[in-house]
Amino acid sequence: MTPIMLGIIGAQGFANSPHSSVVEAQPDRFQIAAVYDPSPGRGLQWSGRSHAAAYNSLRDLLSHQELDAVFIARSAASARYDAAQTALEAGLHVVLERPMAASTAQCDQLIQRARRKGVTLTVAHLRRWDHQTAHALSRIDSGEIGDPLIVKIAGPLPEEGGLLFSDGLDMLDLAQLFNESRLQEVSAAPNARSDDALESLTALFRFEEPPCVELSLLPSSKSPFPLPRLTVIGKRGAIVDSSPLDAPSAQGFYDGLWKSVRQRAKAPVMASSARNAVYLAESVLESARLGCAVQTERLLKAVE
Repeated sequence: MTPIMLGIIGAQGFANSPHSSVVEAQPDRFQIAAVYDPSPGRGLQWSGRSHAAAYNSLRDLLSHQELDAVFIARSAASARYDAAQTALEAGLHVVLERPMAASTAQCDQLIQRARRKGVTLTVAHLRRWDHQTAHALSRIDSGEIGDPLIVKIAGPLPEEGGLLFSDGLDMLDLAQLFNESRLQEVSAAPNARSDDALESLTALFRFEEPPCVELSLLPSSKSPFPLPRLTVIGKRGAIVDSSPLDAPSAQGFYDGLWKSVRQRAKAPVMASSARNAVYLAESVLESARLGCAVQTERLLKAVE
């Protein structure tokens, strides 16, 4: 088995994420070869821990001869986009923290460049591998609750960054995971306890076929129940989990990443799906601003 040689861009963000322990536990599949952080001390600290080469600039890291892929964990979406453009142009596979970029337009540019270079571009939407998510999808597929009619996802809205950041994007990614038919419209409004959709909102996603998906986002500090959580109502029953979703597991994501890079299999999260999550965030905010439903006409099919 040939390990994937990884370069880490944003060493501090990577070290504080679920990714580092999973990567370090699989030396036969992944090895950290090079690190770069805007703060030189952080890069050196991580390089000492992982025995990787530490670089003072992105350009120097990308010149490291052994690299197959980079993980971009920079905190600002704009910084991740710039680094991804450069890494893709260098012919490297790219893994991004979410959101994929700060806008749909930026996502489209990254997808086009990855296609032109023939490399994997994927985004770490780890909530797909939550136990509760997998359990609910399995019970739906078994027919236990009949045809699903509505899926309710309640998630935390980050105190900083709002919908286009962190768990907010993960909840939007789940909204498309539970219904693969064509999305027709999005309706959204601030919740009663807030006038600002960036602080608290409810959104309804209506697809060509059932189920519709209802998404409620609240700041964790203001939620009356543990977050996030998932409910599915079907024709013959319901899946109700009153416990919060587990912390996201990165193992399934990295299984898919290794297969994508080494066996040319499908990416663990298609770049088009990650791009669509950003587009859904834009649509939700537009609907909340206008006070009416908006049509969704610019979703990409997962066909990279």
